[in-house]
Amino acid sequence: MAVPVGVDTHTYPDTIYLSAARDTDMVRTGPDGAGPDTSEHLAQASDEAQSGWEQTVEDMRRMAADRADTGYETVTIAAGDTTPKPPSSGDTDEWGLSYVVPSNFADDFLDAYEQATFEETGVYQAESMGFAFVVTECLDHDANIALFIAGTYQLQFAAPLVRTAMDRDQMYTHVQKIDGTHLGTIEHDDPSAFFPDPERIYAYEM
Repeated sequence: MAVPVGVDTHTYPDTIYLSAARDTDMVRTGPDGAGPDTSEHLAQASDEAQSGWEQTVEDMRRMAADRADTGYETVTIAAGDTTPKPPSSGDTDEWGLSYVVPSNFADDFLDAYEQATFEETGVYQAESMGFAFVVTECLDHDANIALFIAGTYQLQFAAPLVRTAMDRDQMYTHVQKIDGTHLGTIEHDDPSAFFPDPERIYAYEM
């Protein structure tokens, strides 16, 4: 069962999120990720990833509704793609979790991003079949703004980012449009909220 990590000290509802359709006890099937029933395994992984993603989005919306009930203006964004990006990738030294958001969510993100100074972060996550499912909640308590971003990524590609984040004791969230337009970056000062068990992620490394 997944639990929220890196949460703020404010009151959260009693609901346990990101738990029912995901299993945190998955292990690798071998060095190349293949086994005797590879096609069946991949089909099962695809189905479970889709189910886990749908539940993650539903959980995010429930969390936002709970925040709205306490007086916060909330924005929820379900990323179309999420990449665990180390400094060595791409044309820049940008690193962190990079989210590609649909164009119809870009204005909502910018409205919140330009108004808020996010001083607290809550990270909710679970994993299944080699996929991580994550909801990041960015909070500005003075402005009563709560931004939620949901994403999913394959753990086998995350190790270089995890090492960078733990070594530098920082983490970043980057948001961009499908055409590559950069919308904003949010800095987080506790990478362990995103990666509470780095060794577990390293075990997925190819």
